[in-house]
Amino acid sequence: MTNPKQRARKIFRDRGGTLRTKEILSAGIHPRTLYAMRDAGELQQHGRGLFRLSNLPPLGEPDLITVAKRIPQAVLCLISALAFHQLTTQVPHRVQIALPRSARYPRLRYPPIEVFRFSEAFDSGIETHLRNC
Repeated sequence: MTNPKQRARKIFRDRGGTLRTKEILSAGIHPRTLYAMRDAGELQQHGRGLFRLSNLPPLGEPDLITVAKRIPQAVLCLISALAFHQLTTQVPHRVQIALPRSARYPRLRYPPIEVFRFSEAFDSGIETHLRNC
């Protein structure tokens, strides 16, 4: 039988290397194992409740990964979407996201975000690129 850290590493690798605390706990990883791995340097903490395997290559878009994991219903929009698809040279000062009108306002200290509200039909034709990060 594998030890808890080996099992946790496998779960992280199978799910893209970056997980929220909620996902980690629901996968059966004990908080003691999670924090022991973080303290040993096996995991990096990218903000509140977001962990990533340390031995993975650096993230190309760490702010976008953080937003995608912490606000799963968010959709990149405006300058952020153009920059992600390399259709502009402009660098957004905030990650611009679209949310349904009924969604709660996200509480995220970092990265800075700018929220735009759209009707419930806003999700038609959306491409998903960062879901399994």
